[in-house]
Amino acid sequence: MSGEPMKIHGEVLKFPVDWEYRIIVEAAREGSVREEVENCLTSHKIPLSIHEGLHSESGRYRTLKVAVTLQNREMMDSLSADLAEIPGVKFLL
Repeated sequence: MSGEPMKIHGEVLKFPVDWEYRIIVEAAREGSVREEVENCLTSHKIPLSIHEGLHSESGRYRTLKVAVTLQNREMMDSLSADLAEIPGVKFLL
């Protein structure tokens, strides 16, 4: 339900909330992962806001940053699950 408080790491979140996902991806698959992230955001009717972040020292991993406004807990859970299921995504923060 919109407007209900939620705790993450002891901090209270109140929806809607501006959130930035950090998606750790395999660098070799970055292009295809980025395309799938765009498709995921589009399917959730979220404006595209993807930025490149850091890469690992070995160059094996890359970070994509995705800024979104989450309207409620259900939206957060659904989007998080869909992003985590994308092939090539190693971690979702």
